[in-house]
Amino acid sequence: MKPSSEHDAAVYTTRIAALHGLLRAAGAGGAILAPTDQMRYLSGWSEHGHERLIALFVPASGEPTFLVPKMNAPQALTNPAGIQDVRGWEDETGWAGLATEVIAGWASSETILVDDEMQAGHLLQLQEALPAVRWRSVGPSLAVLRERKSHGELDLMRRSAEITDEVYSATIKELEPGLSENEVQHIISLEYRVRDTLPSFSLVCFGPNTALPHHSSGDRRLADGDVVILDIGCHWHGYASDITRTVAFRRADPNAAEVYRVVHRAHTAVMEFAKPGVTCESVDASARSVIESAGYGENFVHRTGHGIGLSTHEPPYIVKGNPQKLEEGMCFSDEPGIYLPGRFGVRIENIVTVTGSGVASLNAAPPTELEVVG
Repeated sequence: MKPSSEHDAAVYTTRIAALHGLLRAAGAGGAILAPTDQMRYLSGWSEHGHERLIALFVPASGEPTFLVPKMNAPQALTNPAGIQDVRGWEDETGWAGLATEVIAGWASSETILVDDEMQAGHLLQLQEALPAVRWRSVGPSLAVLRERKSHGELDLMRRSAEITDEVYSATIKELEPGLSENEVQHIISLEYRVRDTLPSFSLVCFGPNTALPHHSSGDRRLADGDVVILDIGCHWHGYASDITRTVAFRRADPNAAEVYRVVHRAHTAVMEFAKPGVTCESVDASARSVIESAGYGENFVHRTGHGIGLSTHEPPYIVKGNPQKLEEGMCFSDEPGIYLPGRFGVRIENIVTVTGSGVASLNAAPPTELEVVG
């Protein structure tokens, strides 16, 4: 599939111009982005510098500058945004002098916003070089831009979701007694590879391990009657997918089937309640109230959802205490769960996008009853 116009230079020009306005509104002289999804959002390019600084300097007015190790300059010049001011620094001289030089050209540098994921060591060097600057997070400003997806972004997210649905369907057919969690992870990786991508993550959980929301897959082998959780996702041309499915292998425990119904009702409650103008915390409450009413409130141990786009986890967060209101174009996970320690857990997750009147799922609908496979 050919990448959409999301990769055209004009898209990045528009995003940088929007950031210019937010920087001026924040009274900031500029922003410094590390090689993260923030940098990719603004330029279409990022590359891990390991201990070396790679950064995108965006002034409140004017053209951005890449500051990279000299050996990375050729790659930086290929950035889809067409940013041509690429300055390479050398190991023997370091980058602090060049960074100070770039910032000195900004109209104001009393306040500078920095990437939330910048290495602490790099930020400490910036603070030492420019002690009079007030350093603030750029995250809230970029969230304003990134939360609402364009039609092009949604097209890529739909394909990412479709691929992950396909991988799940293919993997579940390959479950056999005695397979380990790690072996199923390998199957998932192969299924993504034949679809021209790789897994961003894959959590495979059998039996009591399903009661651990972030279990690290291991050597446990699949047995009849096990509850199975697969939590998988990928990136397609930069955009993330993320689903969770819970099934029973060969036979379903009646209690697990009952818990599944509760979680499915909570998942459905989000789909029916969420729409533009409602708060993230009220969406969380719509799922949580279903689970609490069924007597499992203390077993729902995480938020109902997280935003998703270039990053698998990004704003908006569907969690108690977040008064942010949903807006059309936002995307987030709908993933309530119930976890009974030492026994089993159930989680159901789809990615949804906010429409003009509600939400629409990017993934196929989950089964209404606990599915028995194998």
